Amino acid sequence: MKLKGIYCPMITPFKNGEIDQEGLEKNIAFLEKEEVTGLVPLGSAGEFSGLSIKERKEVIKTVMDTTSLPVIAGATSMRMEEALEIIAYSADMGAEVALVAPPYYFRTSQEGLFSYYSNLSSHSMLPIILYNIPVFTGNQFLPPLVKRLSELDNIIGIKDTSGDMKKFPEIVNLVPEDFSCIIGADHLLLPALVTGASGAILGSSNLVPELPVEIYRAWESDIDRAAGLQKLLMNIVRIMDTGTFPAGLKYAMNVLGLAGGDDVKAPLLNLTSEEKDIVDRLLKKMEAKK
Repeated sequence: MKLKGIYCPMITPFKNGEIDQEGLEKNIAFLEKEEVTGLVPLGSAGEFSGLSIKERKEVIKTVMDTTSLPVIAGATSMRMEEALEIIAYSADMGAEVALVAPPYYFRTSQEGLFSYYSNLSSHSMLPIILYNIPVFTGNQFLPPLVKRLSELDNIIGIKDTSGDMKKFPEIVNLVPEDFSCIIGADHLLLPALVTGASGAILGSSNLVPELPVEIYRAWESDIDRAAGLQKLLMNIVRIMDTGTFPAGLKYAMNVLGLAGGDDVKAPLLNLTSEEKDIVDRLLKKMEAKK
């Protein structure tokens, strides 16, 4: 199973501290209309770490009941037992793949990561995509480790959000052809495609899915157009970098009439008035360039 195309790591909208199911459904309808390849609930943009197991299952159920698109379920947890519980529930609901970052807080060795994922994959009811996001987990998948893990039957790919464009092409060259190398850094979409990425899971697709979708479609036939779109996408990267992620993204979604919700989970903070002004200016700049 090789994953290709643009997948959206969905935000989780909240209303009065609860999951906004209608908001989720509204965002799914928007994403389906904009022709993303699939949906990824409960990733970093989905604030999974602030949700209980019950709430995470609620998000999965709402997404699976609403969409016909392929779903990659986020299943990162501090405890393997919880990750496997979420994976099993997601499989029962009809998800196709699980996205799993290493347990965070404690740092471990490359051998520790191999042992963890070898055990996890042997018990998982879904194929697994490794999630390389060391800025949040403190643990990084180095290329030799990815090669070893790619040889396990139930590990089918990696989402790389490390931002390391020296290691990413090395991973592409080390793994089997059918192993999915997916970029998770919006500012590196085009460079990653050129160096062998089969697709992307990008936070910007919550807000302007047409941009990464068109970059993906255009890069092989019209690299100049793809480069121009990548420059435009950088405004959305700046929006996502405003405040504590994903507060800027959620605020911008609300401005554009999508369901960003009214809050982010503690200890994250909503945008200040000054930060909202920054996002407003970037959105106007985007509109002027369309």
